[in-house]
Amino acid sequence: MATAVELLDAEGLQALSMRRVAAQLNAGHMSLYWHVTTKGALLELALDEVFGEVVAPADDLPWDERLCALAGSLRAMFARHRWAARLIGEYLNIGPNALRMTDTALRVASGSGLAPDQTDSAAALVLEYVCGFATAETRMLENAATAERDGGQSAEEGFADVSDAVRSGLTEFATLRQLAGRDIGTATEIRDRNFAFGLRCIIAGLGTLADSDETPA
Repeated sequence: MATAVELLDAEGLQALSMRRVAAQLNAGHMSLYWHVTTKGALLELALDEVFGEVVAPADDLPWDERLCALAGSLRAMFARHRWAARLIGEYLNIGPNALRMTDTALRVASGSGLAPDQTDSAAALVLEYVCGFATAETRMLENAATAERDGGQSAEEGFADVSDAVRSGLTEFATLRQLAGRDIGTATEIRDRNFAFGLRCIIAGLGTLADSDETPA
């Protein structure tokens, strides 16, 4: 699977084919079918391969710090393998590495104080938040990288130009102009801050629910 992952990292989903992988392995592409029957199966295996990079947090941390660490490691994996987020939901994603990560998320969520029948929803909430955030983030990064390769601006340069345009031209959007007028950081800093803030809100909500007697419908 390492060869398929390397090809996907270098050239993206459109470049992957059984023939390309076989060529990288110096093997006939028909011989690859003895091991993997379809391109879809190859993609599913590649996706599970990169899920193996998600690091389980240390057991001696508080549950909220463990959940943050797990979410951060998952987001970092998607950033390294920008094609992976696009495959979420397309496959069952029940390989051993994905199942191990899900098991870790369930174990961490169980330390929150939520009722046992709520921990699976809590774990799913966090994982789905990261996957959704990463889907938008990696597409943005891919588009920016493509534009830069074609001689366009870098992502940060483009963001700076948009901010300048908002400050000077969009007079009808007063609140947006106020935001653009503040020193809110680079595009990367904003994404990091937004990710951390959203995750804190989720964890705060889970903690509040665990401390209450309410049970969601």
